[in-house]
Amino acid sequence: MDKREPITASNLGPVVSVLTWILEAAVVIAVGIKFTLSSIIPGKRNREDVALFLATAFSIGFTISISFAVPNGIGKHQETLSFHQLESLQRAVYSADILLILVSSCVQMSVLIFLHEVTPNRVHRSIINAMAGFIALFFLASFFAAVFPCQPPHVWRLLGVECIDQLSFWEAFAAVNIVIESSLVLFPVIIVYPLRMKRRHKAILVSCFAARLIVIVTFAVQIYEAQTLKLQLYDVTFYAWKYLLAIVFVQGLSIITVCIPYIRNLLLGMESGMIQTGHVRLPSRHSVEAEFRLRAIPTGKMNSNLSSSRDAQLEEPATSHGTNGERS
Repeated sequence: MDKREPITASNLGPVVSVLTWILEAAVVIAVGIKFTLSSIIPGKRNREDVALFLATAFSIGFTISISFAVPNGIGKHQETLSFHQLESLQRAVYSADILLILVSSCVQMSVLIFLHEVTPNRVHRSIINAMAGFIALFFLASFFAAVFPCQPPHVWRLLGVECIDQLSFWEAFAAVNIVIESSLVLFPVIIVYPLRMKRRHKAILVSCFAARLIVIVTFAVQIYEAQTLKLQLYDVTFYAWKYLLAIVFVQGLSIITVCIPYIRNLLLGMESGMIQTGHVRLPSRHSVEAEFRLRAIPTGKMNSNLSSSRDAQLEEPATSHGTNGERS
């Protein structure tokens, strides 16, 4: 798109283009910070990074697709567009739709992988596996509908008459994702609630996942804009700019918010037993039971000796010896 193209009442596309690239820059920065923190913390790299990396790559592709759609008619009256512009516009939106589904699914799987890693509870893991199965099935159905929305061979001609009801499909897609995202917000609360840790620390940890409430709001906005656009199909290219802007925020904020719980510095020092923070060396973070405390906390004079012995058992090697050859 021509960088000098002005924003006017009859050309609102540049608004979408500018906000799309700003949001994509924020996505790259957020993911970069997350990957940087993961690389400097001892231990092997988190497995959820793979899904998050794929989501970021698909997000960049989504941004490029929107950037091609804008100069070819988004925010402009349809009667002013040439046949070539309409063809290019439909191809770009078609690509963006597919990439949106890929971004959403990869982000959700990244969250589930993270939750699966941090909880040793078998019931929790069974629920996570069930949620992953549901997301996978929903992804396959949505991906198939997005790849073949119209009759072959011109499956990308979304403005044609031989296509499924696009807006109704995306309303259903957003509605199901609201349910999924709500589960991804509530389930960490179930994991954190029984942990033996300070309420302030619990609140911080839960608030990290609660940030995804923003994604639920953006999906709700997507549904609203889709319903509004149904009443303006006589000039869909002009009025579609708000709807496209909604899905831009859906995919962008989905990635940004998913980086928040992964900032391990927020979790360091929390005596939760949920993860290994590095204060002690444990065989496996999954072997830690809910009632096990990483460091014993003295409760009074009566228990001071007991607390000291617990600390010694955790912090001193079992094979250490004193100067006289006796176990210390």
